[in-house]
Amino acid sequence: HNEEKYIEKCIKSLLQQTNPADEIVLVVHNSTDKTEVIAQKYPITIISYTGPVGIVYARLEGLKHVSGDIIMCTDGDSYVANNWCSVMKQTLLENNILVGSWVKFSGNLFGQISNFFNKFNCVKNKIPERWIWGPSFAFWGKDKGVVRDIFEKSSILSSELKLSRNPDDYWLALFMKQKGNLRVTNKTYVVQHPKEKNSTEAITRNKENTSNATSMEKYFKRIYK
Repeated sequence: HNEEKYIEKCIKSLLQQTNPADEIVLVVHNSTDKTEVIAQKYPITIISYTGPVGIVYARLEGLKHVSGDIIMCTDGDSYVANNWCSVMKQTLLENNILVGSWVKFSGNLFGQISNFFNKFNCVKNKIPERWIWGPSFAFWGKDKGVVRDIFEKSSILSSELKLSRNPDDYWLALFMKQKGNLRVTNKTYVVQHPKEKNSTEAITRNKENTSNATSMEKYFKRIYK
């Protein structure tokens, strides 16, 4: 959605993989800028989608148009390391059903300081679901229907729990953990450009995410006690 500033770098990073993707599908979601015009210069599939506000709806639309054995997702304001496809695939093959990678934040000072700790904590932490974020996750194509159902459920649950936003990526990780192994790797990474303009906004967003996560975890403890 309106990622004309970053979309070209995102697409180029996907096209320059050491293990190239069989298909690249870009969902241009309610955009009013030049995102789609820029993307049209590249050999990818572009889905121009007008629908409800929220990234989960773009993810749901994207799932309708992909058919690979492995599905990898990133965001339009991000770019991936050139070994991203290769490492994410290998990590899935190690008996996992949902994987993520280290996500580096560009921009504000808080994000840059967090990068140092995140690189190591994302693999040492015993709670991998907390580290599988929207800019970098992958799952098996055979689980596409399961992932779709979780995304559809996420909006409903976020509303019921009165969360400040819909953390669809965390809902995905929590539900998938009930079905199999999750894993996060720091052998590759994705760089994301946060929407927060400064460290104060980034800290506020971090607190908001923690609050939402706590509510979601309490819900799961009630359901899966």
